[in-house]
Amino acid sequence: METLNICVATYKLFEGNGIDVSVMQFAKELSRRHNVTMAAVYADKNIQDVDIKQYPANSPAKMRQVSRELEKGKFDLISTHYSPFDLVATMGHTPHFLHDPGVPPSMAIRKFSDLYLWSIVNTSRMIAARKATRVLPISRYLANEFRKKYLYRRGMDVLPYCIEFPEQIPGPVELPFENYVLYVGRHTPYKGVHELIDIFGEARKEIGEDVHLVTIGLGEPRYMELLRQKAAKSGGNVHLLGFVKDVWSYYAGASVYATCSTWEGQDRPVIEAQYSGKPVVTYENCSHPEVVAYGSLATNRKEFKDALVRHLTSDRDDGATTIKQKMTARYSPGVMADEFIRIAKGTINGGSSS
Repeated sequence: METLNICVATYKLFEGNGIDVSVMQFAKELSRRHNVTMAAVYADKNIQDVDIKQYPANSPAKMRQVSRELEKGKFDLISTHYSPFDLVATMGHTPHFLHDPGVPPSMAIRKFSDLYLWSIVNTSRMIAARKATRVLPISRYLANEFRKKYLYRRGMDVLPYCIEFPEQIPGPVELPFENYVLYVGRHTPYKGVHELIDIFGEARKEIGEDVHLVTIGLGEPRYMELLRQKAAKSGGNVHLLGFVKDVWSYYAGASVYATCSTWEGQDRPVIEAQYSGKPVVTYENCSHPEVVAYGSLATNRKEFKDALVRHLTSDRDDGATTIKQKMTARYSPGVMADEFIRIAKGTINGGSSS
């Protein structure tokens, strides 16, 4: 296979952020066969395995300069995943592949500073898309949203973000209880953690006291206070653990994975939970119909509660063994890297990538 010089660029690279982790795993996999350089405005110094160069691209006055520096790298292509590099890539002549991990809708934004960032990201993506060689949304849901939101009519391929699955799922974490529902992700209103706590309370009334809810992830201070108040009323059956570095042992011990999120571009934890052999319960919204292969999609709150009760009280396997293979076949780093190279070569050479 021809060795390519590839630049993978994004805003920041920090462990613990779903998009950042996926981009790093994608770059790491590409580097097995190609020469890969990662470009970012901010990066964790502890990250290894790939070459990372930091550029002050978040300064509009320096974006042109950063573009010229990237051009000096003589890359065969540049793969961008977030602003400001979406725009920086359009200022040069290197073939540009714009990955779209999605931007939450404005109704999910609570702070003015976040709304300002939201407007910048959307504007830059709309401009960059019209000059990009190819747009690569991470789900069919986002592909449809991209076309509607940005009035985009050019070439596009859906390319899901990858997940580096462990070959062996670790043993369950030791907790003072066994039967629990798990949620992993940011704790912010549009993720619906408050609703999940309420629905869990309703399910517990039917099941009994010997069931718990465990949530993992950081959140906004005011929202976390609301969640702590709700947890306090649960009688000790809701556990807000905050950031946990390795979540796989929590997936291994969980009975069910559940999320009430109203918006997800792909929902990495839902995929990870299924890989771990756990049924998932989500609403039938956003990208969830694409990623839920083992579990339940609810159309309303009652269906969600009933699904929780059903999965918590059932001992049936329902294909948990084969779902691991399905998740690997669709979302492993090797699959994403190979598909990306196929799309890139097909597009650059003037052929159809689809």
